[in-house]
Amino acid sequence: MKKNLILNENQRTTAFRPWESIFIIFLFFFSIIISSPFLKPGFYTVHDDQQFARLFEFDKSLRSGQVPPRWVEDLGFGFGYPLFVFYPPLVYFLGEAFHLAGWGYIDSIKLVFFISVFGSAVAMYILTREFWGKLEAFTSSMFYIFAPYRALDIYVRGALAESFSFVWLPLLFWSFYKLQKTQKPVYIIASGSFLALLMLTHNLIFIPFMLILPIFLLFLLWQSKSKKLFLIGSLISFIIAFGASAFFWIPALLEKRFTIVDQLLLVNLADFRMHFVYPEQLWNWPWGFGGSAPGLTDGISFKIGKLHVIVSLLAFSLTILQLVKDKIKSKQSTISSPRETSALIFFALFLFSAFMTTSYSQLIWDFIPPLAYLQFPWRFLTFVILTGSILAGAFIYFLRLEILKIVFSVLLISLLIFPNLKLFKPQTYRENLTDKIVTSKEVINWDVSSSSFEYAPKGVELYKNSRGANVIKIEKSQIPKEKLEILSGVAQINLSKNNPSDLEFDINAKEDTKLKANIFSFPGWQLKIDGNLSPINDDNNLKLITFNIPSGLHHVELAFKNSLVISLANLITLMTLVALVIIIMFRNNQRVKTKLKYVRP
Repeated sequence: MKKNLILNENQRTTAFRPWESIFIIFLFFFSIIISSPFLKPGFYTVHDDQQFARLFEFDKSLRSGQVPPRWVEDLGFGFGYPLFVFYPPLVYFLGEAFHLAGWGYIDSIKLVFFISVFGSAVAMYILTREFWGKLEAFTSSMFYIFAPYRALDIYVRGALAESFSFVWLPLLFWSFYKLQKTQKPVYIIASGSFLALLMLTHNLIFIPFMLILPIFLLFLLWQSKSKKLFLIGSLISFIIAFGASAFFWIPALLEKRFTIVDQLLLVNLADFRMHFVYPEQLWNWPWGFGGSAPGLTDGISFKIGKLHVIVSLLAFSLTILQLVKDKIKSKQSTISSPRETSALIFFALFLFSAFMTTSYSQLIWDFIPPLAYLQFPWRFLTFVILTGSILAGAFIYFLRLEILKIVFSVLLISLLIFPNLKLFKPQTYRENLTDKIVTSKEVINWDVSSSSFEYAPKGVELYKNSRGANVIKIEKSQIPKEKLEILSGVAQINLSKNNPSDLEFDINAKEDTKLKANIFSFPGWQLKIDGNLSPINDDNNLKLITFNIPSGLHHVELAFKNSLVISLANLITLMTLVALVIIIMFRNNQRVKTKLKYVRP
């Protein structure tokens, strides 16, 4: 009888009712409320004020024939660098889709931000509906989008990619859970796809998530009736994920040694040891629009949200009470309900994630060197909010009585919205900001480039600024006005092609001539003179490309080509995607044959 009740409850949770769409409508409505500042013209001030420039450069490179885009020509003080070799491209692919549909650069970024809010709400609903139920799922989704850290990401930091990563995290938990529950191959592909999408959205969220996900998978493995099948399915999911995203992560990992990224992100003010959060900051801290700083001098708040903390503790308490009650009734020492054990594992992940933001976890940070690239341990708040929101649904579920569920859901959502809604507002709004301004060469070449240049070539001259941070030694007057300069000799140049990643020109050199291309030298740049490969030099303090042209008439090509690493990575991704298409088509064909077999007389 008990088994049948559990089965029926699972069926009720899985079946989608037409009236249930009201929850999605409400989530859409509250997503609009949260995103209402986007309805104004212009944009607000944020820390990461580079999104429009990146989308503009992405569009420019894509239109020039780079698929996928790698090299951008206007960032890096106008000398360009391979931004999208190292920076995940997915949010800009999405922004580009809106731009190609007719939206401007600013509006396209706003739309991506909005999708990150509404998409994450729906994703959380899908996950927690599976575990707890429909009303519980709606409560969890509201907690997910109204968390203070979400406001911090959108309206203080302007962290587009991190904000969008909130979409994939619940879907990853959901797809692996469904894989364990059903053993269906479709969830192997879903899990692998969501994992790849997370990597392509934000690699600095993917890295710490690799500490969270294995704990959840071990829990699912323990719960699984067919451990071998689940283990094999999970391994295949990871193979799919790493294969599908190989075009990004392999070059990003293997070619970062050619950049100054380690000299910027692992030292001085960027050292993660300076950005641990104090426990009292997790409970409550004044809201602000400043930056992360050592000690208790932070100008921004890293509070989890009092309601998130309290409800998570209450969910844990109710879970323990339910376990005790079940044990007394059944007189067994084993834990019987998968929902209760699920709540416990999510609470454990909640505590672990909060722990990782504090200095008490430094031993783990030191033991796992790749974590240093996160710069800020408080990025683990992403997973605190993820698990805390799931626990909000668990709390409602363990109330058991429907009337209590409804009352407490309404009460909690009200207590959540009214204090937190005021956080979803920018400090200042620039209503006069236009696409023309944010994509101007002056803004991109200097303003944006001065705040982000970690992918400049290794060997470029650096110095320490007044804050002790390494910066490129360059003056605004050194921003190039032309792509090519004659350093010595006499020549006439006729430029016939001038794309972000390739130049072609004819030159009439009266004598041996030395040219400088105002382009950062990076492996992949290839020079051909009259069709023959020629050497490139970069023996200057800015590591700019220089080369010699013999006297006479010559045709010159200078192009950024895929390195062997990039070519192999592209091939791995292509083979993975082709294999997936073939498998899906084969399975669909088998289903059609099976149906026809039963239809025939």
